[in-house]
Amino acid sequence: MSDLLHRASLVCKLWHQLVYDPDLWRRIDLKYQHKVTDTQLLTLTQISDRVTHIDISDTHNLTSEAVEHALKWCTHLRSLHMSRGYKLSDGVLEVVGQNCHRLQTLIMDGCYKITNKGLQQMAEGCPDLRKINLSRCSYRVTDDGVLAVAENCPRLREVILAYLSEVTDTSCVRLCEMCSDLEVMTLMFSGVSEKGVRSLTKLRKLKVLDISSLPGISPADVASLTQYCPDLEAMNVSLNPQIDDACLLQVVKYGRKLHLLQCVSCHVTDHFMSEVGKYTKTLKNLDIGWCQEVTDNGIRTLSATCQSLRYLGLIRCDAVTADAVEELVAKYPQITYSTFILESKKLIERARREGFMFNDDQVNMLV
Repeated sequence: MSDLLHRASLVCKLWHQLVYDPDLWRRIDLKYQHKVTDTQLLTLTQISDRVTHIDISDTHNLTSEAVEHALKWCTHLRSLHMSRGYKLSDGVLEVVGQNCHRLQTLIMDGCYKITNKGLQQMAEGCPDLRKINLSRCSYRVTDDGVLAVAENCPRLREVILAYLSEVTDTSCVRLCEMCSDLEVMTLMFSGVSEKGVRSLTKLRKLKVLDISSLPGISPADVASLTQYCPDLEAMNVSLNPQIDDACLLQVVKYGRKLHLLQCVSCHVTDHFMSEVGKYTKTLKNLDIGWCQEVTDNGIRTLSATCQSLRYLGLIRCDAVTADAVEELVAKYPQITYSTFILESKKLIERARREGFMFNDDQVNMLV
């Protein structure tokens, strides 16, 4: 990369000016550039003294030391994406906290060397942070780190804490107390339980919520969320078998803006399917995959009564027959039905368009 830039700059004086024009290097996007080196990153970050955006996600060769050095030049940085930066350590966050006081977005899912210490150092220097993604940052990220973020970054609007088993109700409660502007919360597979979900009712601006696979939450607390969070547009409660028809009907009844509801592997039956259309004029996307008590009657009633519906996920709803789905596909063309067979057919058709050849026996085996 550096060699290419150097050769381009030798073409003529104008090209030289363009190659090293600081205004062209305010956004540095190296995502998926697996061969980029430390030297190249340092070269790019020093062309402009007003870099506002850096994305080094999935760049496997960059060392923590090089990223730390590069960020010392980026005092105007607003957005930093470092997903799956497996070599990055707390030193990066320390430099961010010391130099990048204007930072608003920090994406570092999969950075498993990060610890509470680094988060505390970052949070103390970035009071204007609006979005943070800490998913899969390992057991080293606990309530102590998230509490530091909550207490130092009150303007947060989006917090993603998926797959952090050591992050518990303590973090969720404090975030809801300190960050009243939160619009997006992802807590799937975290250590949050009943008390944490109950505290979400304080977030009156909440729009997107993922509380999937939280065994400790109660249907009563989930049912009340849309009453207290009137702006909720999307909600994922999947992989919580305790969530039942009554709970979901309450969610839909008070979710005046709710257009997406995911309840895969919840205790959903035909009762919910027959009643939901009476309570909503906004629900467009409903996923009830792996709900074994939903039958043909349920999806027929839902399709006929839920006028706003545009997508229905039915993967592994084994009591639903292929004949019923084919009937509904023809009868309600505005609704996209998703089953294992239909998705397999889509893949086969896509493969054929791309030149793959199948005989009838192979197709029959797949679908």
